[in-house]
Amino acid sequence: MCCCSKTVSVIAACSVRLLRCLGWAAFCASIGVVLVSLVSQVACGPETGQAVWPTPRLWRYFGTTLWMATSAATLALLLALPAAFALVSAGRAWQRRLLRSLTIIPLLTMPSLFAYAWMLIATSPNAAVARLVRLVGWNTPGVEPLQAAWVMAAWLWPVPALVLAASFKHAGLHAYQLACLDATPVKAFVRGALPVMRGPLVAALAVVFILAATDATVPPLMGASQVWSVEMLANANVALACSRPAAFLFWASWPMLAAIGVAAAAALPGLRRMTGWADEADVGSSISSRPGWWFLAILLAGAVTLFPIVVFACELAVGRSPPLTTLSTVWNTCGNAILATLLVAALSGAAGALLALAVLDDPNRPLLVRLPGILASALCLATAVLPPELTATALAGFFSSRWLSPPEGWNLYDNTPIAWIAAMLARFVFLPVCVVRLLNRRSLAELTAVARSDGAGPTECLAHVRLPALWRGLAASAMMVACLTLSEAAASVLVQAPRFFGGSLAVHVDSQIHYGRQGETTATSLMLIVPAVLAGAFVPLLGRRRSQ
Repeated sequence: MCCCSKTVSVIAACSVRLLRCLGWAAFCASIGVVLVSLVSQVACGPETGQAVWPTPRLWRYFGTTLWMATSAATLALLLALPAAFALVSAGRAWQRRLLRSLTIIPLLTMPSLFAYAWMLIATSPNAAVARLVRLVGWNTPGVEPLQAAWVMAAWLWPVPALVLAASFKHAGLHAYQLACLDATPVKAFVRGALPVMRGPLVAALAVVFILAATDATVPPLMGASQVWSVEMLANANVALACSRPAAFLFWASWPMLAAIGVAAAAALPGLRRMTGWADEADVGSSISSRPGWWFLAILLAGAVTLFPIVVFACELAVGRSPPLTTLSTVWNTCGNAILATLLVAALSGAAGALLALAVLDDPNRPLLVRLPGILASALCLATAVLPPELTATALAGFFSSRWLSPPEGWNLYDNTPIAWIAAMLARFVFLPVCVVRLLNRRSLAELTAVARSDGAGPTECLAHVRLPALWRGLAASAMMVACLTLSEAAASVLVQAPRFFGGSLAVHVDSQIHYGRQGETTATSLMLIVPAVLAGAFVPLLGRRRSQ
């Protein structure tokens, strides 16, 4: 019995070691390629004949982009405040789980689907809807950047909502309790708790700002094409014909990268504060409030989150073809794209889990031993804030190079989705990396010390102590990477394999959306929201089981 147990232990340790090696290989093929390509190409300066200083037209685009991204962050905060207050004041666990589900769904939904829903509303032939659109002034000329900001706020409001709720638990509760001595709960939350949560809140708004500024799918659908992200997408198509594509796109977009750098620097103090939450003991964060606040938050969150679903379902219901016929047409038209996207999403989620496992380490080991994992985690965060066009250009330039993918016959870039998967890792792998590293710092020191006293090495401790405690968080974050891959279009359009059996479903839908009201496009859009809904229902349940 003892011999059998020892054999199983050795097999488990060897399996973990192999998985970590595969994770490091995934890191080198994605994060490593992006950063090495950027540094090596940018260091040689701009392309021959390339103008580095933007034209007055591009400076106007840059100003519009900053205004639009700032407006999106402000609107996202306004939408997030009721949900954040309800998350910390809900008296029952099911109320918090329901609200968390509604906050997870938008983040995993393709952003252009929110824009498409508003396009359908703005052009609806229904008289009552048309009167409502005129009443709110949605089709007023000149407000297109504000409309794009609203759509992106409807997509990104969960970021400040979730950060505020977690920050209140770790920083704002004591200030709130003091403020409640002479103020109502809402005033105590706004005037007492929010100021002490300033660092994490700034970090969350910086994330919203970066994502809004770099998104190239929503503004064109709202008619706001004169923004820098759209210009970057056009430059990315030109860059692929250059000898140093990453350098061309970098020097063509340095003002945007500078704005991203400033926003990232503003977020660093709050991010450092949030990394310390894993070392703090859990405290009760529930506060007393009127039930009406929770119902108000649910109504607002539900209205914003479920808006595209309701619009698409109504469009299908009043369409010319029966819904089942429409779905059959979608499968006949996009079957290969659906299967290819599902395959790439599954592989991206699995690779993200392997990469997160690779950079995981024992916090009690010497800093020099942990340094590779720490640096790799920081690089994952660095590539996550890069514009998707720049990431995809660097990967496409590397994997399509002549020495790696010769144009004659079968090759790595044209016939396999490796560049596509690498781009998804570069964009989204920070999620499992951050989740697992934060959870790794919680209450495992005693169990690890016992395992060491029994002669277990670092790999054995990881296989038998840390991984059993971390696998739920690892699985949930890997599933989120897969869902984000399903709805990613900005990078996928540049790296999807030309001769693979299918392309990106999100890219197909994003291109079809521009053609207006089509039953097949509406049905496919509704299908793309289903994984986000499933993840929104499943991820809170994982957290519930973990806490039991």
